[in-house]
Amino acid sequence: MSSTRRVISAVGGYRWWVAVTALLSFITLGAGIGLLAMSAFLISKSALVDTTITLALTILGVRVFAMTRAVSRYAERYVGHLGTFRILTRIRMWFFRGIEPLAPAVLMQHRSGDLLTRILADIDTLQDLYLRVLVPPVAAALAVSLGCILLVGFSPWLGIALFVFVCLCGIVIPLALHRLTLSSSSSLVQEQANLNATLVEGITGIADLVAFGREDLLLGRAEHITAAQEPARKQLAQARGIAAGLTALLVGLAALTVLGFGVSLVSGGSLEGVYLAILPLITIATFEAVGPLSAAYEHLGRSRAAATRLVELVDTPASVAEPSPSAKLTLQDNTSAALTVVDLTVTDLSFRYAEGEPLVLQQASLQIPAGSFAVITGPSGSGKSTLSNLLLRFWEYSKGSIQLNGCELNRLGLDEARSVVALVAQHDHLFDTTLRDNLLLGDSRADDERLFEACDAVCLGDWVRALPAGLEERAGENGNRLSGGERQRVMIARALLTEAPILILDEATEHLDEEMQLDVLRGILRWRSGLTTIMITHEAPNISGIDLRLQCSKGTLSEI
Repeated sequence: MSSTRRVISAVGGYRWWVAVTALLSFITLGAGIGLLAMSAFLISKSALVDTTITLALTILGVRVFAMTRAVSRYAERYVGHLGTFRILTRIRMWFFRGIEPLAPAVLMQHRSGDLLTRILADIDTLQDLYLRVLVPPVAAALAVSLGCILLVGFSPWLGIALFVFVCLCGIVIPLALHRLTLSSSSSLVQEQANLNATLVEGITGIADLVAFGREDLLLGRAEHITAAQEPARKQLAQARGIAAGLTALLVGLAALTVLGFGVSLVSGGSLEGVYLAILPLITIATFEAVGPLSAAYEHLGRSRAAATRLVELVDTPASVAEPSPSAKLTLQDNTSAALTVVDLTVTDLSFRYAEGEPLVLQQASLQIPAGSFAVITGPSGSGKSTLSNLLLRFWEYSKGSIQLNGCELNRLGLDEARSVVALVAQHDHLFDTTLRDNLLLGDSRADDERLFEACDAVCLGDWVRALPAGLEERAGENGNRLSGGERQRVMIARALLTEAPILILDEATEHLDEEMQLDVLRGILRWRSGLTTIMITHEAPNISGIDLRLQCSKGTLSEI
């Protein structure tokens, strides 16, 4: 199935909006044909009668067609755009559901600006697929059929003449230009995506560019990509100009041809003269339906390129697949705290991020009983963070074993596996919303008292209470309105609220001074009494209560 068909099939029942829009468009075009025909007849007939009484029915027909055209045009625009907005929403949901399993292993290989372009600009481009690609041909086919039938009523040759010119204008010319500009339409979409990605990346790092005085790098890249788009834009503009010129020429020739046939019919007595003016005006009105077809081919090229970019990412295999059938994890009950706990056992675990790359973990083994506080230390690049990524099922392992309460981790459903483990890392994300909203990600049912308890546990409660807006204070994009230490403690408080059986702190306290780090760790251990907490760091903290100390070196784990 082609990419375009995949996207069309994704909208499901919303395709009826397209059908209704096409029907309303046909009614508008048909009313236009009727309006011009009745107007021409009215003018011709009024020159032959002495009173308007005999023209009453014709005048009524003009008014009816005029009102019908106005109302149907408004209805077409309203229904078409409302339907398109709903269709685009449906496509965005389909696309998001498609890429959600790809996070983070696959998505991290794509530029953030490119992902943003796909979910915004590429999907917005698809509005042309429905309004300017699918609707015009259907409406044009119906309107041309109506025009030809009306002319055939006067003479078959008139209908044939109109049909020939319509085929030239609506099929031959647009198809020829489409083949000439297909590569330009596709390249324009790709270059625009590249430009958007470059701009997003540049704006994100604008402070560093200014600090180093290299704003010219962003401007230079943007100018280079924009210049690369010019040939494609120029070719598309030339194609549009040629199409418009040829369409105008063919409309005139068609009207003259039909008029010539009509004159011969009047001369031969086969047609009353009062109907002569109707013939070329029906022809001109019919061509109103054909005009958008040239643009439809151009929009088809862009829509096809945009759809290809969406389907290409959605069809990318996920690094971690949902097991079928999935196993069920049996949780233990910690009766003293009424919490669920989990034993963690890792046996001979080996892992590399890509085929041909060196092993990051090599036959690593550990056993952490439920409710323990374990500290894993080691230098950068030794594989500490890789272990947390595997526990969260961000990557798939194939050699060795990871078991929770004796159940193999990769046999659990992804949602269930991730509900067992909470992770706080240095580069976790805070959303540009309130502190309350960010904390509620950990527990959507928590009230303010519970949120402040979590903040107090990480020595953040007094700071939040002193803020002008309290929990309603905005964190800023990725927490940029907070200091490094404040940001980390908000993320730790959010993780505490999950009450996950296993909490991993992956260098989560690195932005804190030693005294604050110890106070925060004590608060974490008090909060998670009876639950498993794993701290990954370069140097073990000087704190009591550590049940297990592990050293990670060159991908192996050893107890110290």
